[in-house]
Amino acid sequence: MDKEQIIKLNTAEAVETANQVVGNIAETSRIIINSQPTFDKAKDKLGEIKEIKKIVNDKKESITKPLNEALKNVRGLFKPIEDKIDVIENYLKTEVLKYNQKLLAEQRKREEDANKKIEEEQAKGKSLDEINIDKIAKPLTNITQKVEAIKTRKIKKLRIINEQLIPREYLTPNEVAIKEALLNGIKVDGCEIFEEEIAINNY
Repeated sequence: MDKEQIIKLNTAEAVETANQVVGNIAETSRIIINSQPTFDKAKDKLGEIKEIKKIVNDKKESITKPLNEALKNVRGLFKPIEDKIDVIENYLKTEVLKYNQKLLAEQRKREEDANKKIEEEQAKGKSLDEINIDKIAKPLTNITQKVEAIKTRKIKKLRIINEQLIPREYLTPNEVAIKEALLNGIKVDGCEIFEEEIAINNY
């Protein structure tokens, strides 16, 4: 079955057909190259492999390209709305946190005031039983209830304080940037460009 026939098949049939072709190639590809005839046979198999890879890729893209295009269009359609929602949400969250911080500061102040009043009453010779604790603590209770009504949570985030102190095992070399620098004649200590010979399927 040729390329155009496989491309026209539905997905399940195309996968099954491609599997059969690959299976047939696999059965005849255990070649030990030790002569010109075996070399020529290996070349022919590489040509078959190259062709089936192209067929599989074309069939895959015939399915994924429309899906990717549709996904891109849907994302583009909703992105302006999502961006606006994010802006509004982030603004309100910021305002909530600012108000919460204000309440927490007020709570600390009222705690200090309450403790100070209790100390003043004790300085007058009153025992704790004689002091109206509920009256003194009422303003503190009110502000505490407001603080507790605001739902927040703490998340752990990373802040790099000094890059020079980071242990080596936590550093990942930027291989793309290093290779580009070396190819442009820039020296990078501890790195070098080397050549590795590979076989190319150009059959």
